[in-house]
Amino acid sequence: GPLLNLNGEVIGVNAQIETNGTSNSNIGVGFAIPVSIIQRVAPALVKDGEYVWAWLGVRGGDLTPTLVQAMSLPVEQGAYLVEVIADGPSSKAGLRGASDTAIVEGRSVDIGGDVVTAIDGQPVKTFDDMLIYVALNTSPGQQVVLTILRDGEYQDVTVTLEPRPAE
Repeated sequence: GPLLNLNGEVIGVNAQIETNGTSNSNIGVGFAIPVSIIQRVAPALVKDGEYVWAWLGVRGGDLTPTLVQAMSLPVEQGAYLVEVIADGPSSKAGLRGASDTAIVEGRSVDIGGDVVTAIDGQPVKTFDDMLIYVALNTSPGQQVVLTILRDGEYQDVTVTLEPRPAE
């Protein structure tokens, strides 16, 4: 059912509840699908019976102080691309994943990947910022412009999104 705020507005749809496994009641932590996703997905489900998510074709994480140190980066926030999936949209656009490793304070760190600092002009402070933007604002076939930091230089790379593969 719907998840309401204190003003009675729908802000999500309840989807799951995590319990201790021994309770016969709905006591625990609930999970809901945000209304922004419902508004995007539900019309396509009604019309077409499915929703096709856009896909960048990257794997990565947040920029960390260790990465900043290892790569001598001039920024402290962004989405770090560890892997660019072969033949995926980002690979076709020329984005790069990690290509080497470095040891920082006794820890091995994958280095050499592109750092995404903006998508379509919107700041990217974390990897999730980039993924959320793609989920809420794009469709397969659409182009996005990623502002990346590579080898100390900023550049804009246009990526044509594809449908997310099943696997």
